[in-house]
Amino acid sequence: MAGGNQDRSSTITSRSVVVSFADAAQARLAVAGLPAAARALHRLAGDGLAQVWVTTPDAWDPGEWLAQEAARLAPATTIHFTEMSLAPADLPVIDGANLVASPREIIKATAKPGDGIVSRHINRRISQACTGGLLRLFPRLRPVQATWGTALLALAMITALLTGTQAGLVTGALLFQAASIFDGVDGEIARATFRTSPQGAALDSLVDALTNLACVAGVAWNLHRQGQDPAALAGAVGLVTMGLGLALIGRRSRKNADGMTFNAVKEQVNRNPSPIRQWLTWLTMRDFYALAGALLIALGFAHFALYAFAVVAMGWFVVVVVVLARDRD
Repeated sequence: MAGGNQDRSSTITSRSVVVSFADAAQARLAVAGLPAAARALHRLAGDGLAQVWVTTPDAWDPGEWLAQEAARLAPATTIHFTEMSLAPADLPVIDGANLVASPREIIKATAKPGDGIVSRHINRRISQACTGGLLRLFPRLRPVQATWGTALLALAMITALLTGTQAGLVTGALLFQAASIFDGVDGEIARATFRTSPQGAALDSLVDALTNLACVAGVAWNLHRQGQDPAALAGAVGLVTMGLGLALIGRRSRKNADGMTFNAVKEQVNRNPSPIRQWLTWLTMRDFYALAGALLIALGFAHFALYAFAVVAMGWFVVVVVVLARDRD
């Protein structure tokens, strides 16, 4: 599908238009998980159109999935699927190919401005490659299915850590990094297929938080089994501290009309940005500590990772309390 983002204001002169595709195959093309015709209708829906004729040179049947997606993405518009000769002759005609970016452009646009430094330069490149591949293979894939994929990686992670062996420790750390990377896929699918929702964001945040807590608990248990009790105790202290902080954030976020997420503190800090605050935010984000933890554990410094985690968790908890107190005032 050819890309294009041309200005439509000079083209649409009425509340009804014709969207023309070269053929039915072009209209049905799955572009980043959505058929091209449905994506084109979504771009036009914001123009307040009453009726749209989606046409090809010959008669064609859009199929149930395309019809459903078109209705979902342009619910206030009456949509007709027909051949070009049967569309009203006095309406403006828009080339459907100009309303749809290429799959690569669509996937690239799913990155978030608030991405951490590791996500921006490493994780997002891998997760977007996964997203593009998954949507090519499974165009009807939903974001929640990718979220459960992250949960399965977390389950494999904790299973490995609970073996109490050095091999299980390293495997669990690598799986935690894999979960951190794959965590971006559900949001990318949601943004690429226009399926973002407060419920999806809340589920994603919950899975993230549980994965983080499970990783620390698993590493602490693993080191305890290997006889490194001081490091395990430090991990337990950090775990309790982190859990309390997440509970405070979750309690505040439940009052948010947009749904519960665990990004409340980060959002508050970013309201008054500064280089120091930006770096502190990056260093306490999951993408950074997942990679740092995996590297430390792989190099044999798992005990140091737990000591560092405990210190960072306590500092983070203080920031959480201060920020939430200020926000309440």
